[in-house]
Amino acid sequence: MHRLLHILLLVLFTLSIHAQSEETARIMSYLQKAMNFNKVVPQEKVYLHFDNMGYFENETLWFKAYVTRTYDGHASDLSKVLYVELLNPSGDIVKTCKYPIDSLGVSHGDLKLDSLLTSGYYEVRAYTRYMTNWGTNAVFSRVFPVFKAPKKEGDYSDLTIRTMLYSNRDPNNRTSDDSLYQKAIDEGIYTSDLMKTISVQFYPEGGDMIAGKKCRVAILAVDDNGHPHEEEGFVMNEKGDVLASVQTDTLGRGMFELVPDTGKLTFQMRNLKKSERRNVQYFTLPEAKTEGCVLSVDAINEQMLATLQCTRGVCGNLLGYVLMHNGNIIRCDTMKAAPLIEIELDRKAMPEGVNQLTVFDSWGRIMAERLFFICPKPDKGDCIRIVAKTQKLKPCGKVELELNTKPNANLSFSAIDAHTMTNGKQGNMKTWMLLSSEVRGYIPNVDYYFEADDAKHRKDADLLMLTQGWRRYDWRLMSERYTFRKAQPIEDQFYLNGQLKTYRKRNPVSNVHLYVSLYNQKGESLLGNAQTDAEGNYAFKMPFMDGEWKLSIYTTRDMKKNEKRKTYLVGIDRQFTPEPRYITPAERQILHPLKPNVFTKKPFQELEEEDEFIPITQRDHVIQNVTVKAKRRYFTNDDWRYKNEAYGRRYAVLYYDIDRERDNILDGGERMPSLLNFLAKKNSLFTYYRAETSNHQSESSDSQGGFSEYIGDASDMCRYDGDLINWIIDNGARPLLDVHIDELYLDEVKSVYIVPGDPRVMDNSTFIYVYLHTKFTTESNKGLRRTYFQGFNKASTFKTEDYNVIPPMADFRRTIWWQPDITTDEQGKAKVEFFNNSTCEEMYISVEGMTEDGKVLVNE
Repeated sequence: MHRLLHILLLVLFTLSIHAQSEETARIMSYLQKAMNFNKVVPQEKVYLHFDNMGYFENETLWFKAYVTRTYDGHASDLSKVLYVELLNPSGDIVKTCKYPIDSLGVSHGDLKLDSLLTSGYYEVRAYTRYMTNWGTNAVFSRVFPVFKAPKKEGDYSDLTIRTMLYSNRDPNNRTSDDSLYQKAIDEGIYTSDLMKTISVQFYPEGGDMIAGKKCRVAILAVDDNGHPHEEEGFVMNEKGDVLASVQTDTLGRGMFELVPDTGKLTFQMRNLKKSERRNVQYFTLPEAKTEGCVLSVDAINEQMLATLQCTRGVCGNLLGYVLMHNGNIIRCDTMKAAPLIEIELDRKAMPEGVNQLTVFDSWGRIMAERLFFICPKPDKGDCIRIVAKTQKLKPCGKVELELNTKPNANLSFSAIDAHTMTNGKQGNMKTWMLLSSEVRGYIPNVDYYFEADDAKHRKDADLLMLTQGWRRYDWRLMSERYTFRKAQPIEDQFYLNGQLKTYRKRNPVSNVHLYVSLYNQKGESLLGNAQTDAEGNYAFKMPFMDGEWKLSIYTTRDMKKNEKRKTYLVGIDRQFTPEPRYITPAERQILHPLKPNVFTKKPFQELEEEDEFIPITQRDHVIQNVTVKAKRRYFTNDDWRYKNEAYGRRYAVLYYDIDRERDNILDGGERMPSLLNFLAKKNSLFTYYRAETSNHQSESSDSQGGFSEYIGDASDMCRYDGDLINWIIDNGARPLLDVHIDELYLDEVKSVYIVPGDPRVMDNSTFIYVYLHTKFTTESNKGLRRTYFQGFNKASTFKTEDYNVIPPMADFRRTIWWQPDITTDEQGKAKVEFFNNSTCEEMYISVEGMTEDGKVLVNE
């Protein structure tokens, strides 16, 4: 169908040159460019399948990634490098890992949760470098609760989680761009009586309200905490006449119809949190335009109808429309603008997922645009059936399962102890590929939109499209009205590229030679050279490699002449991580855990006598003699706690890896900042200003072992959220009584820990622990930049005890088994075998995967 449509467009385009109008020729030209867009600028999607729904501190998060081409859903053959990040509640990146993507478009790895400062809601993101050209909305994202580690091994009943961030005590570095909820919060976050405590966003169907034309407007109402606001609202004109009313649903969404005029329109809604005297709030609607088109789509009925209303100034002009799915044109045509145009759309003939209808003029300008969702029809062939070969679960006993689905499918498998599940499900691969990846922000209970295809579900899905729709395929780029600027390449191998600038004026420097040297701890090394172009850019192609490598970049005009080296700012283009998105309140709620779906326990079922579990600690066993070779470690005082940063980490809620932060700054071609300047820019709660009084510094009388407490300085008065700051500086070697905090630069600092309102002291002052380098391992001389290059991270292997070899023992695994690399045979079958833990009586099993032709598979 796609090829036939392409041929038809070429024929029409050729005929238009000779027989049709100039308007038609332009429209056909835009359509031809749009059809080629997926070939010229293909896109990718990433989905991660996880081993569990929630985690505890010190556990390991396992995942498998599926990378596909967006336009056909097949495994991607573009990017070969996957980036997986762990972000803390504030939006700071805690860990970044690189994993290779194989020829099947898959990758797998793990994130260890053993170095987190606090419990909280953590975000896992996955993307390729190429995907960052489309911003945060194109990135896979999932939020997990990470609870405090159990006080007693195996006791997962205490679900303690830290929520201080959301009481505004911690800085929030998450962006408010393209976030409906955050925009709403920005309007009402303050408690002043003069500020709003609810916010309403308006979304005219098709894009604009047009004066004198019947329009439909969707709304989204939230309170000052970002929670949906369920209430009735009214639209009034300047005379106070009520033109329309609307009742928002439990998600704060609603829709009303009206015929606007050119005057000011006001929307009023009650706020039950306010007193009776001030319980009504007013909002201004978008201004209605005098010329344009209104597009309305009936997405509820089986035979869908798109209605286009055009104003007098538009009537008579030639318009085009295009219906797209994943950037593929499935229908297009031209039409003469008229007061009323109807376009029939057959729901059964449209692809499953999000479809996009765009109406444009002969100059390619968008007149109206609309997204709508087509719910997939249930298909047993897309399911993975799980057959238990083991009759019943035994403590530490062997479990055998058989998976039945499509032949030669690539699957990932997770078995969870149902009684230790701490959170509910948030969709699967099908819901992500067809819906979640095509909208903006988080979708509460995304499975709801797939459970039925009746009028109620269609209406709710339509409200979702109107309030959270995101254009992955922008018509302005597809028609080449706007130029697509590909800032990041398709990473089919490792690239080292950047820009060279002068130190003082930061102007690009051309014709400078760069010599690169990389080496690792194994003694392996790589060498390379390049020269900057007219804009100061350079680039190196490097082979794939594993682990961390030390990187040195030498710069010189002419190495042979041994000229005097100059100081350049050597920027490296590797800071392409997307902005952290806003986490909605719905994502910070613990969902009800799912019911077991395998080995469900019958009522009053008890273990038989021979199945009773007796741990190894209660039996008699003989072990071989062992020899202890390590010496016992003695400590004469508490200095060791400070030197390994454990003391700073003990109460800290914020941690900055200054080595990484410094590299980020230098990569951007910026100068080395002072520590205070860095903190003021990084953390909105940290402030300082220059004082004009004489210097004052006080040292704590109990300072010990390389520590000094620095409280204030006349040259730099610092506050953290209004609190005084106690600076504790340590390099693990020498006393620092003569160190001034305003004299420290980032190349001297290793790490920073922030403890707001330290519980060890009576006052509410903030403690900031600053750990220094004993020597500057990344210090750069003139013409030299020293840093690190991260190769692929090595994926760990999920391991369990082999209870065929050793006797049963106390085993409290919550994820009982994780297997990311299962392939079904020619009959569509695969066998899975593993050992149970010592306590599991019921399991929840999650299996997801994909066929060779891109068909998504999930278990029943």
